[in-house]
Amino acid sequence: MLNMPMLRTRIYFIETSAAEHRSLLCRWVEHCHESGRKVQVLAESGMAARHLDQMLWTFSESSFVPHGIHVPGEEGASVHQVLITVGEVPLGPMDVLVCDAGCSLDFMARFDCVLHFVVKDDPGRRQDSRLMWQKAKDRGFEVLHVPESRNAKMPSRL
Repeated sequence: MLNMPMLRTRIYFIETSAAEHRSLLCRWVEHCHESGRKVQVLAESGMAARHLDQMLWTFSESSFVPHGIHVPGEEGASVHQVLITVGEVPLGPMDVLVCDAGCSLDFMARFDCVLHFVVKDDPGRRQDSRLMWQKAKDRGFEVLHVPESRNAKMPSRL
């Protein structure tokens, strides 16, 4: 049996404001979906999941991101390329984790790519992002910074 090298998880730390956070999240989900990636969106509550569900249908008139909310024990959710979960729910093979809520590095390690939003105008969340950056770097994750001004041009390789 050949030893295959482990791929490092890339975590994009994407700067945003509180007001733009979820709209930007939807644009990134759309970008990942259009790139053919399977996406899990992590929400902190059922209410947040429903809000993201609604936003993904309506954030842009020209976009279409087919998605669903994962309901534990319900079959059929796996047909979606984009699934919203409440909390850290291990699904089948997914490529990208989009964090609308806090998430452990152990869970992030299950994905090739993670999108973490740094909410610059919320001091508590900004500090949490700083701590996560350092912990991820210390554990060997590939950490990448996406300044707010560069969000208009998303990387082609995720």
